[in-house]
Amino acid sequence: MTYKKICTYIIEFTLCGICGWIYETALTSYLWGRFADRGFLHIPVLPIYGVFAFILIPIFRKHNGFLTVFIGSTIITTALELISAYAIEMILHQRLWSYRDWDFNFFDGRISLYSSLMFGVLSLILIKAVHPLVHKFSEKSSAKTINIIGSICGLAIIADFIITSYQTIKK
Repeated sequence: MTYKKICTYIIEFTLCGICGWIYETALTSYLWGRFADRGFLHIPVLPIYGVFAFILIPIFRKHNGFLTVFIGSTIITTALELISAYAIEMILHQRLWSYRDWDFNFFDGRISLYSSLMFGVLSLILIKAVHPLVHKFSEKSSAKTINIIGSICGLAIIADFIITSYQTIKK
């Protein structure tokens, strides 16, 4: 695998994380009636959206019909969200999200029907638009451009994750 290909994936991971941060911050700010930064990191990126994207992209590479992607990704992301909630609580001793106040929430608010359906819609956007556009951008851009952007994104996320994790553990 070339460094350009790795950097393309890092760019896609970052873009998905930024879109996740925008979605969650906008939704929560609207629901709470005030600005609510939903990020765990200092930068506006929710890495869990990038991780989930990398799980979904290969799954729906060949079978990517709208209904298949929507239903399949809704089930997959709901299961992953539930597993992630328990893992984060166990490792960080924090609860980073809760749907307790939402109708149709399950497992003490760790998952919700509404969020699951929204993840299905977001997954459709990922598979049908974001993934193809990022790779088209990568193909049309020079290796130097992609490598610089990808390296900056990767280093920023890694550095912020280390700093944030250290601050969280230190508390």
